Amino acid sequence: MQLPNFLDDPALNDLRAQMGAKELGTFRLSVNPYRFTMRELEQLIVDGIDIRYMDEVRALPDGTLCYKNRRVLLYARDVPAEAVGVQALPAFHFSNCTDVRGLREKGGFARHAVCAREDGRFQVNVVNGAEPQISQRQLPVCAACLQELAFDKTGAAFTVHRFFEKYQRNLAVENKDPNPTG
Repeated sequence: MQLPNFLDDPALNDLRAQMGAKELGTFRLSVNPYRFTMRELEQLIVDGIDIRYMDEVRALPDGTLCYKNRRVLLYARDVPAEAVGVQALPAFHFSNCTDVRGLREKGGFARHAVCAREDGRFQVNVVNGAEPQISQRQLPVCAACLQELAFDKTGAAFTVHRFFEKYQRNLAVENKDPNPTG
């Protein structure tokens, strides 16, 4: 199937003349790597998104973390089965705390994920042998993050919902900047 030559269409040419558009201009399709697709937004809210390298998660000037144009929580995707049994689960992060900076300094491949769920549950892989079991777990909040942002004095009072009430998830709404630095 071949499209018609729209430059020969009298109705479109009349419309272009009425608009005062003498030049045809150009069209260029570009992809903004800092914008989420609808699928990615759903994944961020439901399952979390695996990150390959820690530098994919940036620190914002307010000390919180972002991935693309969204404020996120960072957590270890893989959890040893032994940790689940004794409730020694790894903490999740919401700020550029000393622990997160340490992970960033190590560099290399990271088996972490980011999410923006408000219920405080995280999809983790409980690792026990070759086949990890996917599970939703309540993870403890990082004490260093609480201290970094002075957000609640103890982890007992902290809720992810209150965090996202104070710090909006969508950065574009907050500052109209789809590419925050940090």
